[in-house]
Amino acid sequence: MKVFLYIICSIGYLFAWGNTGHRVVGKIAEERLSNKAKRQIKNIIGHHDLAYLSIWADRIKSDPNWNHAYDWHWATIPDGEVYEVGKYSGKLVDKINEFSKNANSADLSSEEKKQAIKWLVHLVGDLHQPLHVGNGKDRGGNDVKVKWFGDETNLHEVWDEKLFDLQNLSYTEYAHFLNLEFDESMCLKWSSGDIESYAEESSIYRKSCYDYSNDNLSYGYLFNVKPILDMRLMQAGVRLANLFNEIFK
Repeated sequence: MKVFLYIICSIGYLFAWGNTGHRVVGKIAEERLSNKAKRQIKNIIGHHDLAYLSIWADRIKSDPNWNHAYDWHWATIPDGEVYEVGKYSGKLVDKINEFSKNANSADLSSEEKKQAIKWLVHLVGDLHQPLHVGNGKDRGGNDVKVKWFGDETNLHEVWDEKLFDLQNLSYTEYAHFLNLEFDESMCLKWSSGDIESYAEESSIYRKSCYDYSNDNLSYGYLFNVKPILDMRLMQAGVRLANLFNEIFK
């Protein structure tokens, strides 16, 4: 029964951005790490890069030992509100703050610090997917039925996988494109703020996810949302790197 409830509660939230999006975020972050942060992270996690680690939190979805983590992947901010700790469902913000403290804690084992790093790589990506900061009404778009080129799906799945599949880019190609698309002055502006404010950004950009007149989505929808999609991926990568650089300074 507990496993069944876990699946029902978490479905659609575990796969923010899908594998490609999470790897894009990890790749961008990897390239922006300070030398010191890069060395210390490597000492903890070994030879794997951040892009590889970014989907670990999805790989463990079937492990009953992690059933308790089903609500770590999202936060809830109703339309027009700001983030308040513990007011609504979802522990995404709290867990990012917790793992930020754990990743280089002298009180924790190497394995515990490694786990914290793996969670951070994934959850910072989740935080920047607008539908992972839900409105509290439709499970992050999972209950919003739409069509994608005529095939039945839901809005969350569109943002999870479909937008990436249509572009047909590898994660390295996508990361390279984004690094060319956004200059350093923009990245510097994104470096201010905190985890709570980044969640509130997602709740604002979330409105664009629902902005369509025809529920048979296709090229036009991608054209309209791609600027936000690309910006949120780049912001996630930049901010993840900044977070690690601060943790391991």
